[in-house]
Amino acid sequence: MAIKAIIFDCFGVFVLSGRESVVKDFPGIKQELHDLTVRSDYGFISREDFNKELSELTHIPADEVEARYWAKSTRNESVFQWANELKKAGEYKIGLLSNIGINWLNDFFPEEERNNLFDDVVLSNEVGYIKPDRKIFEIAAERLGVDTTECVMIDDLLENIEAAASVGMQGIVYGSTSEAKVELERLLEPGRA
Repeated sequence: MAIKAIIFDCFGVFVLSGRESVVKDFPGIKQELHDLTVRSDYGFISREDFNKELSELTHIPADEVEARYWAKSTRNESVFQWANELKKAGEYKIGLLSNIGINWLNDFFPEEERNNLFDDVVLSNEVGYIKPDRKIFEIAAERLGVDTTECVMIDDLLENIEAAASVGMQGIVYGSTSEAKVELERLLEPGRA
């Protein structure tokens, strides 16, 4: 089937996270940080509670956790530009699929920009599933009005690409924008999909 939709992950693709620096400085809490992040992605805890719990794990004041873990995250402008080019070309539906907690998307995507850039946005805390659960990929395709086999998923984690592939999506493991562009062009070649 021909590709009709390109779905992007948020963190690690559109947004470069400060999370990795916390893991690097506190390798002994990697699993606890993962578990805390999952609880947040499901919407079970607020950002304030997340910061408080991470502060307890690292002994970093909660306001410093906010600065290190969240404020350090920056927009990956090369991906924004690429996605805008894809959207303006009008050949593909553009989606966003992210494991993200309540209200955190607004820190990086003002609502107007989101509405202009994406045909649909699927957030884990709103649908009750997190990547790599197969169901969240199916929801993303359904909400874009396409079959899963008509989608390309771009994510920085191999396990998420493998889960997307398990429902029929093509996948690109994001390392850099230039590499992802080349891989997408290869996937979109006539007769390839």
